[in-house]
Amino acid sequence: MAVLSRRAQVAGARRATEDALLEATLSLLAEGLPFAELSIDQIVKRAGLSRPTFYSYFRDKRALVLRLGVEFEEDLAKVAVPWLESADGDVRDTLEGVLAVFQKHATTLSAVVEAATYDPDVAEFWGAFHARFRPGGEARVRAGNPDLDEESVRARAYTLIYMTESSITTQVLRPAVDADALITQLAFMWDAATGG
Repeated sequence: MAVLSRRAQVAGARRATEDALLEATLSLLAEGLPFAELSIDQIVKRAGLSRPTFYSYFRDKRALVLRLGVEFEEDLAKVAVPWLESADGDVRDTLEGVLAVFQKHATTLSAVVEAATYDPDVAEFWGAFHARFRPGGEARVRAGNPDLDEESVRARAYTLIYMTESSITTQVLRPAVDADALITQLAFMWDAATGG
């Protein structure tokens, strides 16, 4: 029993340290610091940890932003995948949930979008992020448009996924329209494209 208790303590301490590094990063980014200008020294200073501690958790800043990106993607999947994979539910409710997830992860979103422009690994992650949702989009398009050829199904789903991400990313990072109006129009586009 003591061995299990010790393992749990060590695991808890490791998680707390990793969380401190992630939170320090998010805090610095939320202050407006671009990801490219963020240094490991700034992160560990904010977290109250040492530079060697950082490297025992993350290989580099890229690994850290990818870790944050995975949390964002997992939260988004919880909201989007149930609607994408079933004929049930209202697309507007799903899109409101998607917007809420993007807002919750706005700092991560900004860092990933920025880093994807110059870091091939982050760009690959960002592409895979979109690709994760395409099969569900294809299934919705196919179900609502049974006579549509497969290439058109793939193209329509691709367009819907990227249009939704881009519109919501812009809304979260640089709002240009009313959020409710945006969700209404995205829901209209999804319903029109999926036979909803």
